[in-house]
Amino acid sequence: MKKTLIALAVLGAAAGVAHAQSNVTIYGIVDTGFIKESGKDWKMGENVNNRIGFRGVEDLGSGQAATFELEKRFELADGTQKGVDWDGAANVGLKGNNWGAVRLGRVNELSTETIRKFDPFYQYGVAGMIDSSQRSARISNTVRYDSLNWSGFHFGASYSLGENTKNVNNTLTQTGADNDGYAIMLGYDNGPLALVGNWSRLADSNKSSVWNLGAAYKFGPARVSLAYQQTKDKGWKLGEQQDYANATEKDWLLGLEWTLGPGRLNASVQYDRVNAAGWGDTKKLWKYGLGYTYNLSKRTSIYGNVAYTNLDDNEMGNYFGYENRDSVTGVQVGITHKF
Repeated sequence: MKKTLIALAVLGAAAGVAHAQSNVTIYGIVDTGFIKESGKDWKMGENVNNRIGFRGVEDLGSGQAATFELEKRFELADGTQKGVDWDGAANVGLKGNNWGAVRLGRVNELSTETIRKFDPFYQYGVAGMIDSSQRSARISNTVRYDSLNWSGFHFGASYSLGENTKNVNNTLTQTGADNDGYAIMLGYDNGPLALVGNWSRLADSNKSSVWNLGAAYKFGPARVSLAYQQTKDKGWKLGEQQDYANATEKDWLLGLEWTLGPGRLNASVQYDRVNAAGWGDTKKLWKYGLGYTYNLSKRTSIYGNVAYTNLDDNEMGNYFGYENRDSVTGVQVGITHKF
């Protein structure tokens, strides 16, 4: 009997150690409010994407660990799901204290993840930076590597498999648009200075590409940022044919974040130039954004944002999804809670 009790005690202790070496974190964001754009009715909508996720780490010893992440995105206003089942993330990987981390599956796209940090509005809501036509926040069928951080210096790279089109006679293969995807990122973030440079090509995009640069500097309560992005759109994106082909986008953004009271003032100015096949002339866009986020606690905040966008004509408006409008004013107020 004593031997049995001792054995059970040993097994229980071993199980406790194993449990202590692995953990799963549940996290999420719930955000909603009211949005009004010129020419449209008031609607309920989000600023930051709503999500719930599960992130796990298992200690493998010697500074090595196994990782996984699963994340759903959804509309808080009506409870419907966004995108695929695990749109936010679905990946598994390994990481080490002496070599970095690798993940396989559905992950954040490097170029989008890093350049958005130079937009005071993080590319969210009515005031966020105008998206590149080749922007994709997350990508599937991907292997992504992230390096260690050496006094602020770091880099990342990813490789994405294209659609399996071998021996399939379809438009994607006929046009030669069935390419694999690649991305590389070089960054520096230490003290008041942050820098980043990206080049990326989405899978099944007819070899369309994006490259961008970002720089930011903090002084006192303020952070000033600059970003430049250039897109070569050849008419395909992740296996879907686009409305415009052979388009070149050039985007500039100047941003300001200012800690003011218990919150933060955000402001940005954006200038875009686009030349698409059949247009004849290069068309321009100016966008101005202003907002304030008031922190009620470490996890809960309320916000108000306003933006004005001026475009050369309705065709430019259609290109950026403004539905036959050459100017748009947007207002947004809401609440965000993180857990």
